[in-house]
Amino acid sequence: MAFVMMLGIFIPLFLALGLVRDETENGTLHYLLSKPIHRAEFILYRLLGYLLLVGTYILVLVLLMALVTSLIGPGESLIRLSDFPVWLGIGLATVLVLAAYGAMYNTLGLIAPKYGVYFCIILGIWEFIMGMFTMTMPSASVPMLSISHWALQLIDAIVLIAWPDTLQYTQIATAFGIDSGLPFFWQPPVHTLGTQSPVVALLVSTTVLLLIAVAMIGIGQASFKNREIM
Repeated sequence: MAFVMMLGIFIPLFLALGLVRDETENGTLHYLLSKPIHRAEFILYRLLGYLLLVGTYILVLVLLMALVTSLIGPGESLIRLSDFPVWLGIGLATVLVLAAYGAMYNTLGLIAPKYGVYFCIILGIWEFIMGMFTMTMPSASVPMLSISHWALQLIDAIVLIAWPDTLQYTQIATAFGIDSGLPFFWQPPVHTLGTQSPVVALLVSTTVLLLIAVAMIGIGQASFKNREIM
């Protein structure tokens, strides 16, 4: 949860917000745009460079966390290999979140260069609150308007795919009144299209996050295309 809620929200605030805005302020944008490159492509390349940087960082971090938890967690062998699919899934969810937030923050920085950072901070607070609501009330309608909701739903689906006994353990804890704490951090995925399949929930959440990223890239490109560079 911390990967999505903390890294996913705040890394783009420091890296993606100024992907193009900083080039304008330091005067290098005129030189870059004098090259044979379309403005829309310039936005895309900047975002891809940002994703390559943060994606590598997240991959290394999740592999390190997977190794640590697989060593200290209970299991029949020295290394609990079942931890790795979960952490790789968390890494996937975090990268998708970084793509969506990165595209959104970059677009806000293009549309409102002076006040974009304030809009992004407000957005980050909104996303954090909606993430907390998603963990406690995953079926609520309002959190569906946030990126964090779909990211957490994606993680819930990945956990159920990697550890199919999770739902059974939750039901046992509820039936016997055992305070496991698991329901606060994990809930069965909601968006299964009536199939109750975590695979469907994974595909739906991934699709929504990708659509948000693509839509934000398109809006940013449209804004940058018609802007006069001072």
